[in-house]
Amino acid sequence: MTKFKKIFEISYYDTDKNKNLRPVSLLNLLGETSGEHSNSIIKIDELENLNYAWMLNRWKVRIDRYPKAKEKITIETWTSGIDRFYANREFFVYDEGEELIGKASTLWIFVDINKKRPIRIPKDLQKGYKIVDEKAFDDFYDFKEKIHVKDFIDFHVRRSDIDYNNHVNNTKYLDWMVEAVPEEIYNNYLLREFEIIYKKEIKYGSTIKSGINEINNEGKVFYHNIINKDSEENHAMAITLWEK
Repeated sequence: MTKFKKIFEISYYDTDKNKNLRPVSLLNLLGETSGEHSNSIIKIDELENLNYAWMLNRWKVRIDRYPKAKEKITIETWTSGIDRFYANREFFVYDEGEELIGKASTLWIFVDINKKRPIRIPKDLQKGYKIVDEKAFDDFYDFKEKIHVKDFIDFHVRRSDIDYNNHVNNTKYLDWMVEAVPEEIYNNYLLREFEIIYKKEIKYGSTIKSGINEINNEGKVFYHNIINKDSEENHAMAITLWEK
């Protein structure tokens, strides 16, 4: 098996006031496709019984056209590389006319659940993920430079934010980041491209601060930071690009 495809019909509850698919909902669909692809290689329960898990490290996403409610899309995913305990997974999103309307690249870390640290991906598992030498993006954004943020919104981590791994679902971070975007940008622009890097998991009951700062004077590109309000630990960083 090389590339894996799954068809979805966009539900109304996954769309915004303009009936466009929400960015967070798109991430959920990409994640669902990724999970089914992996499950076809090795069952999630079997992986957990071995005390192994895949942990998402970063997203890079571009959305050229948002599909509407009741529209059908096809999501295609594949593994583009494996190196020690890292794996790269790519996504293409097509509309009903088979036009490419979005794409994404992700980086995953293979971890030992009990020891909570990365381990080398077993060779027999590597063979199941047949590598396709094709990428949605050539590289990821360099987050090494310090991100300065000046405006914050507080959020309390709820039970509904927790996934089956017992930590905050990765899509919730984007929700918190978008909520901090100025109203005039959110209402008049579309989130076209974003990149998120996850640094440390967030537990239930925590209070986080979603920080934001403009990169340019036009107010269309933003830095984001998710910080623990009590410990000031950095949980995630991001950059978002908004266009008309």
